[in-house]
Amino acid sequence: MLPIPDPLEDTDIDQAVLFGSICDDLVAKSYSVQRNALPHGLVKLLSERARYEDDLQYTPAGIGRAIDHQKNQTIRRTDIVWIGNEIFPDKKWNEWADKLKTALNRDLFLGLQYFESHYARYNEGDFYKRHLDAFKGAGNRRISVVLFLNALWKNTDAGELRLYVGTDHKEQILIAPEIGTLVVFLSDLIPHEVLPTNRTRYSIAGWYR
Repeated sequence: MLPIPDPLEDTDIDQAVLFGSICDDLVAKSYSVQRNALPHGLVKLLSERARYEDDLQYTPAGIGRAIDHQKNQTIRRTDIVWIGNEIFPDKKWNEWADKLKTALNRDLFLGLQYFESHYARYNEGDFYKRHLDAFKGAGNRRISVVLFLNALWKNTDAGELRLYVGTDHKEQILIAPEIGTLVVFLSDLIPHEVLPTNRTRYSIAGWYR
């Protein structure tokens, strides 16, 4: 039996340079946008996995945590599946995320210990209004990560991620959800939203604690 190729090796990107660029961006402006950031083979596996809906069984997402958790479709309308470590693409995604965590801790002294993430599916018309990822009274989410998994995305498909940046959060950065684009930002400093999408939109959202 031939060995299974490691999708983390399917890349012409210098990961050390990539991680350094992300760290530099976080220091300078609290966010980083990196296109074609992950190994091509890994992105392909994750994109296929996100679409395997019979296995993943997406469920509607809510807002808030613990006793404050609620489902409010006027604020957030999307379906999610939390990512474990049993399936091959998920395991490789977690391995890649762990490499980024090591770089963030080494270069920025953040003391990150834990990573969680989920697949997100936005059906036509779905959205997530402006919010912060760090919950009120709980500063354990330090760094947010978004990876887009949509091939051949067109401007008319909409569904962009909008970041509110700058000292007063009045500057807006609009990011098309094109496959392989990675967005990293400080969870408690960057308000953001997902604009309504005109076609089914897939991504991974994750957080370092």
